[in-house]
Amino acid sequence: MIGDSSKYVLATGAEAVRRLKVVNDVHGNDSRALLQKAGLRPGMKVADIGCGTGNLTLWMAEWISPMGSVNGVDISEGQIQQASENAIGLGFRNASFSVATAYDTGLLKGSYDLVYSRFLLMHLDNPFRALREMSALVKPGGVLVCEDGDFESPFSIPGNRDYERCFELYCLAGKSENAHFQVGLELYRMFLDLGYAKPNVALVQPVISEGEAKRLPEWTLEECSPLLIKRGIAEKEEIDDLLSRLSKLAQDRTVLFAMARMTQVWAEKQA
Repeated sequence: MIGDSSKYVLATGAEAVRRLKVVNDVHGNDSRALLQKAGLRPGMKVADIGCGTGNLTLWMAEWISPMGSVNGVDISEGQIQQASENAIGLGFRNASFSVATAYDTGLLKGSYDLVYSRFLLMHLDNPFRALREMSALVKPGGVLVCEDGDFESPFSIPGNRDYERCFELYCLAGKSENAHFQVGLELYRMFLDLGYAKPNVALVQPVISEGEAKRLPEWTLEECSPLLIKRGIAEKEEIDDLLSRLSKLAQDRTVLFAMARMTQVWAEKQA
């Protein structure tokens, strides 16, 4: 997830399970397509940095079986506990999880066929340092794969001020913790700065018309509300009123929610 758990503006562990599952439901198809384009295949040794509760990690474990293996890393002990329990419950023996920072993963350098992160760099005060650590894990001929967001890009159709305000507040919460909630815009350049001469790049932006996923903005605001109130960014009354209106808006099938636009970058590491 992050390099310093004290800076993460959302819930972790058991409190985050539902939201993270829905996040994976929203972004999972794009992430799986990305990993397949990047060359994920059976037999690979993979690292998932900032793995959270392991939703995508376990999909990778299944995809690379029977001989492949995946190591998931997260700074949050609660997230790792959930991921480990999920792996055991589903019978995955080729997935392991460990607590570590994104800046020092504790994994063996130069030993992975593919190293991946999603929604990691945005939560860090030094995203380039974490990306450099990830790159160091990749062996020559292996692939570094990263996708991250721009949280000033969400919009609704038709436009709605409450939806816009939700993401304004979320970005302000991130800024107050020195996070980088538009890091997706910088990702391609960061790969170039690491020495990857020809990174591949794509943009994707999920759009939701109905269902539980339309409550993600509401849940996100609710989870970061204690920080918003603590920092004096918003009053409890405003947040409560906004949460109520967002809940009603999510039930309106005539309104489309465009979520954060994601930048996807992947590149092979040269010898």
